[in-house]
Amino acid sequence: MRSRIYVVLVCIFFFKSFSASAQVEGTLHYMNMLPQVVINNPAFVPQYKFSLGLPFSSLHQGYTNNGFSYNDLVTRQDGQVSADLSKWIKNLPDKTYIAPAVSIDFLRVGFRVNPKLYVTANVTGREYGHFVLPKDLASVFVEGNAPYVNSTINISPELEAISYLETAVGASYEVNEKLTVGGRVKLLHGVTSVTTQTSDISIAVDENYYLTASADLNVKTSGISSITDSGYEVSKEWKNYLKNRGLAIDIGATYRLLDKLTLNVSFIDIGGIGWKNDLYQYSLDKSNANYTFSGINATDLLNGTASDYMDAQADSIKNNFELQEGTTTSYRTPLPGKIFLGGNYEIIKDLSVGTVFSAQRFQGRFSPGWTTSLNKNFGTAISTTISYTISNRSFNNFGAGLSANMGPVQLYIVGDNLLRIPSSLIVHQDLNNYINTAQVINVRLGLNFVFGIDKSENGPLGSKSKRVNSINSKTRGKKAQKTHIKVRQTKR
Repeated sequence: MRSRIYVVLVCIFFFKSFSASAQVEGTLHYMNMLPQVVINNPAFVPQYKFSLGLPFSSLHQGYTNNGFSYNDLVTRQDGQVSADLSKWIKNLPDKTYIAPAVSIDFLRVGFRVNPKLYVTANVTGREYGHFVLPKDLASVFVEGNAPYVNSTINISPELEAISYLETAVGASYEVNEKLTVGGRVKLLHGVTSVTTQTSDISIAVDENYYLTASADLNVKTSGISSITDSGYEVSKEWKNYLKNRGLAIDIGATYRLLDKLTLNVSFIDIGGIGWKNDLYQYSLDKSNANYTFSGINATDLLNGTASDYMDAQADSIKNNFELQEGTTTSYRTPLPGKIFLGGNYEIIKDLSVGTVFSAQRFQGRFSPGWTTSLNKNFGTAISTTISYTISNRSFNNFGAGLSANMGPVQLYIVGDNLLRIPSSLIVHQDLNNYINTAQVINVRLGLNFVFGIDKSENGPLGSKSKRVNSINSKTRGKKAQKTHIKVRQTKR
């Protein structure tokens, strides 16, 4: 049983780190022709009176890594490529954060109830992971223990990975011609969870180069153990996953500061999930999980008995650092909360420039980013955007977005680091340059059904001047009506 659990944990880590190749989508922020624009701010109003997304109408994959790209691992000289781990170590931050994410919309609906109220609903499957790699952990394997004599090395990795189903209902409301507010409530059902509750793993090196390793570790899981049981059937077990419930909210607002300048702010994924199904924990305790390695005796090497000694040492390490498995109590994990703060300026009709500062706070880490974009609509058929993003020590992220309406069918693709794909193909005739330097990858694509471009006074295509003209014309009409009544009364 325990060996199967190890396999599942390893598979989950590699799946989430590489196949779901953060969660913050900057280029999407001002693609107001897409119903999915409400993801970043529930106060945003899509430009359609009604929109519908059926299963797999929106597929999103993201990956961010603040530590390194492939080019940081290799050196090129005379046309030859060789691994350069010293170069890699030199450029690593104290902690490398690797954060993949994936989401799939099973249903998304949006519709205008009246001139002031717009309602949305969605059912979405989500997965995300956060893996923390300390620089010392990589350094000790590359450089050995010599640089750490008379010091202690922190090699405590951390892993957080969850999958869940989100069912949400939201609305935006126009308070007045300048201010629009929005909110969304999300009911969450957790499917699987792996979370590091405690991670304190260290190696001390004394002046004789003796190594003393100790570990204090606690990892909790939900929905993982039962998957490895023989005879497991999703059709029989799915009700158990309904025990993992959670709640989250999104809030946002937009404010027209000037005739052509609109500001926006939102707080996304404020909440978490309580885990109660199929709970197991895997732990190490420093009272037992410790070991001192003093090296190999030269006499053993000469006598050919070193292998026996090393086998004995390996057995001791295995016994001392064997994970203790057992059931555990319920626990709670927060969602990675996000904030967006931005502004959009209309240069001319259907052409605007926008900028947004974003940040994600998770497990004590504050991860900021910034995106600026140029957005152009070609009537109601084509919408485009190009963007530049700075995120996680990565400065070469040129994004793009395109949506095309063919009657009620809308096809789209948008991402934070997409523009470098065609440029790499044109300049280098392959994707190697893009892949070798990418630390941020974000792509969302799909198909929507959209009906009724909203050109009302209160709709997203209505400008302040249109509203003012309309109000003035209505006022003039009312005055004229009153005057007419007075004339008739005079004749009588």
